[in-house]
Amino acid sequence: MRNYIKKLNSENKIAKGCTLVYPSPDVVEMLGMSGYDYIRLDGEHGAFSPESIDDMVRVAESVGLYVLARVPSIEPHVINNYLDRGIKGIMGPHIENAENAQQLVDSCRFYPNGKRSWGGGRGNFYHNITILDKKFGGKSKFVDIASDSIFIEAQIETQASINNLNEILSVDGIDAFTFGPNDLAQSIKLPGQPEHKDVQKLMNHATQTIEESGKFMSSKFLTSITLADLIIDGSKNYLKE
Repeated sequence: MRNYIKKLNSENKIAKGCTLVYPSPDVVEMLGMSGYDYIRLDGEHGAFSPESIDDMVRVAESVGLYVLARVPSIEPHVINNYLDRGIKGIMGPHIENAENAQQLVDSCRFYPNGKRSWGGGRGNFYHNITILDKKFGGKSKFVDIASDSIFIEAQIETQASINNLNEILSVDGIDAFTFGPNDLAQSIKLPGQPEHKDVQKLMNHATQTIEESGKFMSSKFLTSITLADLIIDGSKNYLKE
């Protein structure tokens, strides 16, 4: 139940992870065996059913991997479906204003820090009171621990997000911020050009604003590679030998 990402950060370590866009328990198992700290399931662009998420999290936990997910939307029932599967970190896409940011937090944490709905999935030990009493001292203590264990990231990826950044930063409960460079580029009429100087200027300015407010970028806590980059780039180096 501990927040493994923050634990590593307290030890001056950056969590190393891999982002997946399709379910594969075998790949998850191999990543855990290879020494990765976490996996991220891309629920916004990936192909994950609730059943496949259950299986991915089960395997990940068996090999010591912390499991994060980018959800398809920040609607409470969508986020709750991921948390009920046992996901320990949520990235909310397209956070464009304070209302979006608050909805993200409310959907991830139980009262008094949020409004997360109680469910009976594996993330809540199937609502088994005996287990909750034995492991956590009761349901009320469990909800406090569960709220603290969730790692919440807000994705800043449009011009509107940049324009409303100060009001977004006024919302408590978000652990880190990250960008969506491609969508940000598109929002300022530069599709497919995330490296353009205007996009980079926006992200640099936003990063400065976030850090000056006392908040953090996701890069302070973790770094990630996609499975495609790992396989394709790794294969290029291997095949050259």
